[in-house]
Amino acid sequence: VTVRRLAPRPERRWRTLVTNAVEEASTTLTYQRQGVFSRILSWPASRALLAVILIFAVSPMISTASVGSLAIKAMLPFASLIAVVAMGQTLVIQQGGLDLSIPGSVALGTIIVGKYGSDPHVGLTGSIVLAIVLTSLFGLLSGVIVVQFGLPPLVVTLASNALMVGAVQAITGGFSVQSPVSLSTFAISRWAGLPVIFVIVSAVAVVIQVILKLTRVGRCFELVGENPRSARIIGLKTKSYVISAYWISAAMGAGCGVLLIGLLNSPSINPGDTYLLPSIAAVVLGGTALTGGRGSLIGTAMGALFLGQLSQLVQTFTQTTAVQNIIQASIIGIGIVAQIQLGGSTLRLRKMATRSKVEKT
Repeated sequence: VTVRRLAPRPERRWRTLVTNAVEEASTTLTYQRQGVFSRILSWPASRALLAVILIFAVSPMISTASVGSLAIKAMLPFASLIAVVAMGQTLVIQQGGLDLSIPGSVALGTIIVGKYGSDPHVGLTGSIVLAIVLTSLFGLLSGVIVVQFGLPPLVVTLASNALMVGAVQAITGGFSVQSPVSLSTFAISRWAGLPVIFVIVSAVAVVIQVILKLTRVGRCFELVGENPRSARIIGLKTKSYVISAYWISAAMGAGCGVLLIGLLNSPSINPGDTYLLPSIAAVVLGGTALTGGRGSLIGTAMGALFLGQLSQLVQTFTQTTAVQNIIQASIIGIGIVAQIQLGGSTLRLRKMATRSKVEKT
């Protein structure tokens, strides 16, 4: 009697196999029937590019000043700063987490360079290295705590953010700092007619995208985020990949702070507060699923460009902050829903929920 109870029912097992086979066959046929345009839309970066083309096509109809040469060149550096923190956020989200410590990492990177960049004993290069390395240690700590103790990433990164904000207060004493002259000169310079910050961030996005898609380390990184259990079975050290995501995210937040102080010359002591939500929005608009797994750094950069142009477009016809926030939030929400629907993330979420119910039963 015990053996009969433990053994699976033949008809149920057969029904499951047939159902899985039918689903796989229907998915294959659907993909084969898709046209070229549908297949292109299935790529996250292409959908983000379509959104960018759409916003630039609509902008002249609302305000011709928003697409002028000077306006575009003024917008690109700030969109690039969003892209920097969003790329780090992408890596964390690919591992199924979320980094809420971005405001602190941006602020700490900004303050360290402003405080010690003009010090002859440290120098500009030394202060930049110190800012990135010291800030990245907070990200490393967050990753270790998330992995070793299994605490929620939201709680851990929020605590890490509080630590970095406290460090900023201790370093500055509540007073703002100024950028070294050489850094400000470099940040506002142009290369081939384009802002140098935009050129640097574009190169970084391409390099990281190539590493993720064309190297063994990058493919393993995406596999760990997509299916940690399978990654552990084949012998991958999943913990190291998760920790590295938080570490790199904090380092890129500090890099954003370095570029930000050079661009603004004298920012506030909490300049990173405005980068948290845009970083998450750029990731989702870029096609990376919040459930983890595969992502697109190029798509994230496109999402940041969309947000930059959207912000500039809204500011051209209204200066009321409340109206700007409402319009931007509405458009971003529509874009995120469209991206999720086109990317099939809702189907993936339903499958995950169904799978979890089956495992519990």
